[in-house]
Amino acid sequence: MAWYWIVLIVVAALFLLTFIIFMGNLDMKLVALIYKWLQKYHDKLDSKKEITF
Repeated sequence: MAWYWIVLIVVAALFLLTFIIFMGNLDMKLVALIYKWLQKYHDKLDSKKEITF
């Protein structure tokens, strides 16, 4: 198989992957999942720390 077919297949696969991510709004769904996880994590931390300058 010639090298340009391999390059074409890789470019097509990357385009298809980004198209699926865009159409499914998966990037913002991932951000929302990470945000929820971080919120749970930070809610468990001790919030009574004294602020010193």
